[in-house]
Amino acid sequence: MTDDRLNSQSVLRVEDLTIRLNSGAGTVHAVEAVSFALARGQTLGVVGESGSGKSVMARSLMGLLPRRAMAYKAGKVVFQADPAPAQDLMQMPEKQLRHLRGPAMAMIFQDPMTALNPVLRLSVQLTESLRQHLGMDRQQARRRAIDLLAAVGIPDAGRRIDQFPHQLSGGMRQRVVIAIALACNPSLLIADEPTTALDVTVQKQILDLLARLQREHQMAMILITHDLGVVASRADHIAVMYAGRIVEHAPAKTLFSAMKHPYTEALFNSIPRINDPSHTRLQAIPGRPPQLVEPASGCAFAPRCQYAQARCLEQTPPIVTVPGTNDHKHACFFPVSAAPGQESVDD
Repeated sequence: MTDDRLNSQSVLRVEDLTIRLNSGAGTVHAVEAVSFALARGQTLGVVGESGSGKSVMARSLMGLLPRRAMAYKAGKVVFQADPAPAQDLMQMPEKQLRHLRGPAMAMIFQDPMTALNPVLRLSVQLTESLRQHLGMDRQQARRRAIDLLAAVGIPDAGRRIDQFPHQLSGGMRQRVVIAIALACNPSLLIADEPTTALDVTVQKQILDLLARLQREHQMAMILITHDLGVVASRADHIAVMYAGRIVEHAPAKTLFSAMKHPYTEALFNSIPRINDPSHTRLQAIPGRPPQLVEPASGCAFAPRCQYAQARCLEQTPPIVTVPGTNDHKHACFFPVSAAPGQESVDD
């Protein structure tokens, strides 16, 4: 789908989103000029190392960043949930945002043990949004909650609903968090590392569950992870984030077949491969992630990049469209496929 067509059909359109946060060390440049669009039924995979700005970006879309921590914010987050008109979430007061969270947009948080209240039974946590947003009475909400638990694959849902979070396994807790997020059939679902700390078998079950529920409800979904392998077959488009910026954005197939940014290549090379000989050393990305307090000039990835040249240390590369495409963008002066010393061609 072309950029123009995607923008016209988008559930979510983010334009130059910039977030800076207060910290004891100074102002953190957490998200810088992030732009993308997402249509109904599509999945955007957002990948990058810890500290690249993925979760801050996601929380800012939902309006969940503490106001006292906000030093500066700019840009637009235009949300369109049928049949409501398009609205800029960045300009919306907290009271209005509360009415959107749940029935229009929802989020699956990284750690289900901290997302769930340990002293409340699941029945209370599952029925809260149903009663508040959909106006259900106690019995209606309870029946709906049991159906939700069954829908996400929790056996004996009628008994489990009266248990506490600590009585469930990690995979089952994650399924409960998904059930809460989907309770009011939102148009937009943000899944922030939904498989963190789960074993490989349970990870696949959770990702398969999310894919099935997305198809059934035609939700738009943002799937955040640090693992390119997770989004390889589960995202329509992939945005690669580094130091708060999107450094490459492309359809999933295009990204893996014709990646342009050296950071994308480094992430790809760090994935373990089954056909490697036993005891093969994993390829790590050299150096450290950049300091986001008073960031240095130039490309943030330059100190770790094998292709970097003098210009990379002095100027920040703009994001440009790959010639011959309209949906593959990157921010690099010397992209991976270019000959040594050959700069990218601006669109």
